[in-house]
Amino acid sequence: MVGKALKEMRKSEGLTQEQLAMELNLSKSMICEIERGNRKLQEDVAHYSLKNLDNPLYALDIVHEFSDGYTAPRLSGDAVEWHRLAMEEFVLKETQEVIQILEDVSLVKAPEASNLEELKQVEVVIGELIDAETAIGNLKAILADQYKLSLKECHKERKQHYKKEGWIE
Repeated sequence: MVGKALKEMRKSEGLTQEQLAMELNLSKSMICEIERGNRKLQEDVAHYSLKNLDNPLYALDIVHEFSDGYTAPRLSGDAVEWHRLAMEEFVLKETQEVIQILEDVSLVKAPEASNLEELKQVEVVIGELIDAETAIGNLKAILADQYKLSLKECHKERKQHYKKEGWIE
């Protein structure tokens, strides 16, 4: 998956393997081996690439891979239409589902006082939140990619808003 992501990013940026190798301080043969899936992208190189390259689809793949699945993956199955309008509809559907379940499930009771059925409901809530987060993350990446906007800069700008609102320090 990382090799495919690296190759797609390289091609979308119009870079040769040699140019990318220079950018990442690797050999051309190492880039070739990573793209083929014969070698792993080292974590420090992945981190450097995320800091110095601004490709939202690549970032979605790499962050997912190096978070050990803790973050949303890039949706790539046959059931997913990778067009901004189709993804917008998918986001609307998933967010409506999460809003509905949040309205239906009470989270008022303290976790330690919850019974097994209530814990199962919370797991369903978390699953729906993950589905919505995944849909939203993919739509952000598609929009940033297609409209040639820096998702990294968009996040930096929002961070200032979060600070102003007192959401983060």
